[in-house]
Amino acid sequence: MHQATLNLLGTFSVLVVEDDEIARMMIKQALKPYCESFYEACDGLEGLELFKEHRIDLIVTDIHLPGLNGFEMMKEILALKPSQLFIVMTSFDTDQNIIHSMHEGACSFLRKPIDIKELQTALLMSSSKVTQSLKSLSSEITVDYRKELILKNGEPIFLSQKHHKIFWLLCYNQERLVTYEMFEDYVYAGESINKSVLHVSILRIKQQLGKILIENSVNMGYILKPWLSD
Repeated sequence: MHQATLNLLGTFSVLVVEDDEIARMMIKQALKPYCESFYEACDGLEGLELFKEHRIDLIVTDIHLPGLNGFEMMKEILALKPSQLFIVMTSFDTDQNIIHSMHEGACSFLRKPIDIKELQTALLMSSSKVTQSLKSLSSEITVDYRKELILKNGEPIFLSQKHHKIFWLLCYNQERLVTYEMFEDYVYAGESINKSVLHVSILRIKQQLGKILIENSVNMGYILKPWLSD
């Protein structure tokens, strides 16, 4: 494996979603030893749940999966994290599949059986698209999207697990409405939420982080507004 790819994977969290066990094991053997974190799923539903549980930089997925197929999984994930990157694999390399994959957010398209060198190239190409910049949410708070890290006056600050998921769902959808249904799906594992409980959680996040602009849209959800510096 190229040194540039090794350096890249050493900072990457990768999820592979593939129902063919042999293909999945081949990719696992090629990537896992070099990744910061590596996760694997055999269908779209399992892939979706792993995405919700972990910070994932890149998802390598087949299109034709049992239950929730690759396109459906991508759509569900992009609704929660619009910037998520995918490398799509399929044995059915029709133009329609390629167009559909790119439309759904795939940054690379690979034909099966997978050539490891082609996968390496796709990883290198994808690396340039991973969000690495810091973004200020207030005069005190800066967030690192690449690491899901919150800095207050330059020092890391840590939220509880649930507050962390609430906060980053808002960050990944900054200036977009995060509906109560999205919170239920991503933070509360599909369970109905008490809006008052969520409101208290939002208030505690704001108290811990300071004057970040999280606005409530009555009976709909919350929006993280951009910080307008003086």
